Amino acid sequence: MTMFPCVEAVEWVKPGQGITARGHVPVEAEFFKDHFPGFPILPGVLALEILRQTAECYVRAKGVETAGRRVRLKKVSRVKFADYLKPGAAWQSHMELMDGPQNGNLVWNGRILHEGRTAVSARLEVEIQRDPQPEGAVVSFTGENA
Repeated sequence: MTMFPCVEAVEWVKPGQGITARGHVPVEAEFFKDHFPGFPILPGVLALEILRQTAECYVRAKGVETAGRRVRLKKVSRVKFADYLKPGAAWQSHMELMDGPQNGNLVWNGRILHEGRTAVSARLEVEIQRDPQPEGAVVSFTGENA
């Protein structure tokens, strides 16, 4: 079961211009118990993760070698939350490339649409960075929160 929103499909990608992708907010995600009881909505940080994932899809679609690398969110500005994304909501993310790549960084204007209206918008700068975990590494968690 997916515990956070993720890109399900890329609708179009145009080098030097941008990308549009789509997905759904998971229905049974654990975070809805606390965000918010009786009125579950997608946390804003996960909406920004949708935009980061969409940028990562663009990088992969362009054929950039990403083995051992990740697309990391470097800077976020001009964030606006205009509508709620509730469990099960279908969304479309649209990323317009504004600048890059410069020193491995890409600058985007991003939007998440729900029912044809902008629910979230932001300007993002992402960088392609070496993953600190070697390929094939297994990360384990211990303790009471594991």
